[in-house]
Amino acid sequence: MGDGQSAAEVLSAELATLRARAGNPSFRKMAGQSGQISHTTLHEAVRGTRFPSWDTTREFVRACDADEQEWRRRWEELKGVPPEPEPAAVEPVVITSEPAVPALEKRRRPRRKYALAAVAFVVVLLAAVAAFVVPKLNRASLVDVGARVPGDNSKFLADVTVPDGTVIHVGETVQKVWELQNTGSAIWHQRYLQRMDLPPSPGSCRTPDRVLIGDTPPGDHVMVSVPLTASAAPGKCWIGWKMVDANGAEFFSTRRPVYVLVTVVS
Repeated sequence: MGDGQSAAEVLSAELATLRARAGNPSFRKMAGQSGQISHTTLHEAVRGTRFPSWDTTREFVRACDADEQEWRRRWEELKGVPPEPEPAAVEPVVITSEPAVPALEKRRRPRRKYALAAVAFVVVLLAAVAAFVVPKLNRASLVDVGARVPGDNSKFLADVTVPDGTVIHVGETVQKVWELQNTGSAIWHQRYLQRMDLPPSPGSCRTPDRVLIGDTPPGDHVMVSVPLTASAAPGKCWIGWKMVDANGAEFFSTRRPVYVLVTVVS
């Protein structure tokens, strides 16, 4: 990289140049055109703090009407994706005639075969017993992690904006942003963060009921943003949010929510 720049910094600068050539569309407009990823994730791609995933880069490029294949090659070049290995050479198999076996050895072979069969039978029997007994012994100790989709998992990483205890004034509007990571094996698609206190009580801070989470492959990070308007009277404002589907069903029923906590002053 030139001048000691990291791969993330180089790619972010090139993406920023691409966006400028496309007329500097807003990140919200790009996210709307994509329909697959949030505007905060697109904005993160040009900050240069971490190397964006190909899914994020692809949606950025598509929103700027650029050549996706050309940018895929550039992304792989900066990412350092190794070329596919050459198939290993296959050694020719030489078939030879079976050597002569002494008569005594031939008589011993059946005994060895029966002994191996007996051992195999015992192993299968023990496995069957374990499969029947062990689940009964461990059933009481199984832990329900609350994941509705097998292999699904999530991790809260940071309050990007409006850290806990931030002081805001009556009626003031701020933009709360959380950073989350998909640490499971399921792709996040058509997921939302939804307020837990619906319908909100009168006089509480105002937000949308729910906000869309951009499509997030396993291992990727996503920025989720929600506008928050302070209540009309001073006090503490705490709002919890859970990940749900389009019907409002939670994905992680037993997990702690992400939340916003502010102090409202006059």
